[in-house]
Amino acid sequence: MVFEYVYLENGYSHYGVKIPDVPVIYLAVKVGRFIARGPAIVDTGFDGGIYANMDIIRVLKGLKPSRIVEFEHPMFGVSEFEVYSAETYLYHRGEYVSIGVNNIYVPTEPELITDEVLVGREVLNKLKTLLNPWKNVVIVETKK
Repeated sequence: MVFEYVYLENGYSHYGVKIPDVPVIYLAVKVGRFIARGPAIVDTGFDGGIYANMDIIRVLKGLKPSRIVEFEHPMFGVSEFEVYSAETYLYHRGEYVSIGVNNIYVPTEPELITDEVLVGREVLNKLKTLLNPWKNVVIVETKK
């Protein structure tokens, strides 16, 4: 199986300068019978696993966090996050490829909840191990 990730155009600043395109994968998070699925921005500046948006927060409803951690947020400084664990998948061309249980970080301050899902270095490092040549999965970059 060949797994592709795409770069989506990120537009232009209000000064007319081209903003770099962003790498995106399609991720699914499963909790019980609920699945949140959609694009996730690959963010190597995020040390955690998955930075949740409201769709993911909804499927986590009723669960208790395993712990609380702090991360340095670029705009708000040190910020508190609840950590949950859930089964996650790469979603590609109608197929789900399991990437195991991953940590999901939910900010405790509502203003830190964004529309986007971020996939950080915890997941990226795990992908290097899980999606190796013996599993017959190749990750390629494509332009959309």
